Amino acid sequence: MPLWFIIFFILIQIGCGTAPKQYIRANVNFQYIKKVAVLPLNNLTDDKYAGEKFKSIIVMDILESGAFEVAEEGEVNKAVADVFREMGFREGELVALDIESIKRISEKLGVQALFIGSVDSYGQGRGGGTQYAIVSLSLRLVESNSGITLWRGFDSEKGSSLMRSVFGIEQKNEIELSRELSKKVLTTLFGK
Repeated sequence: MPLWFIIFFILIQIGCGTAPKQYIRANVNFQYIKKVAVLPLNNLTDDKYAGEKFKSIIVMDILESGAFEVAEEGEVNKAVADVFREMGFREGELVALDIESIKRISEKLGVQALFIGSVDSYGQGRGGGTQYAIVSLSLRLVESNSGITLWRGFDSEKGSSLMRSVFGIEQKNEIELSRELSKKVLTTLFGK
């Protein structure tokens, strides 16, 4: 295979990467946020545990960034369950959080902000005669007292690429993609 051909494919791959979609509220000073909680993610996929898998990765990435302390997962689950029960929701029911529930959960956990989000895709896609992993994440950081969205990020990744197909490189699985996607989305907030 000619060298120019290989260079051409590499350049196409570099140029075809997409940046995560993001929103950062203007004039917000994030320094007052010391501790956050990552709420259970809404799972909009067929994989029963996709939300839990992604949540663990997100918590690890936040901790690694050093930007915030993160409330213990067991405490978060208990606080969410208690607040939802007090508000009359059943376990496992998909709930849109209002300002009151955001305030109550935050109060119980002693946090200044909550990460709320959803796993929109997690599984296998099909294209060009091959199967590949695909994951999508939507995540936002919400201020505890006002319920205002301070930051929001969204992106999607697939485990296959033209380079991987042409050169026979092994495709990435859902877990590998989830790790990459979490870092990529959170980088729009942390800048690292």
